[in-house]
Amino acid sequence: MIAHLSAEQLSKYILGQPSALVARHVQHCPACRAELIQFRDALGEFRGAVRAWSEDRADKYQAGNYQEDTALASPAAVSGPWLGWASHQLPWALLIAVVCIIASFVFPRHPGENAPASDAVLLNQVDAQVSRTAPSSMEPLMRLVVEKQ
Repeated sequence: MIAHLSAEQLSKYILGQPSALVARHVQHCPACRAELIQFRDALGEFRGAVRAWSEDRADKYQAGNYQEDTALASPAAVSGPWLGWASHQLPWALLIAVVCIIASFVFPRHPGENAPASDAVLLNQVDAQVSRTAPSSMEPLMRLVVEKQ
C-alpha cells in the first residue's frame, strides 16, 4: 500500500485518470481524501469567482458601461522613489559596457610579448614529434635494429 499520494498521483486522480492502486488508496486514506476534497473546494471557489466576474462584465457590456474597461486596458501609472533610478538604468548600463570594453584593450588578459617565443618553442616540439620515424615507446627497439645493420 502507498504511504501517501504524490502530487502527480493526486493530479491524475483529479483529472479522472487514477490507477486502481491510487483509487483504492484514496478510498482508505483519510489524509489523501481530505487533501483531494480541499483542492476540489478551492477549485470550486475559483470557478465561482470567475463565473461571477464574467457575469458582472457581461452585465456592464450590456448596460454600455465601458469606462472600467479602458482603465483595465491601459497600464497603471507607476510612481515611487525607485522610478528615478529606473530611468537612468540604460545610461548606466551603457557606461559600464564602455568601461569594460576600454579596460579589455588597456589591460589585456594574455601578455603578447612572450607569445612569439612560446609559439616557436611549441612549433619545435611539434616538429620533433612529427619528424620521428617511430613513436617514443619504440625507440629502444629501433636502436637495436640500427645496431644490427
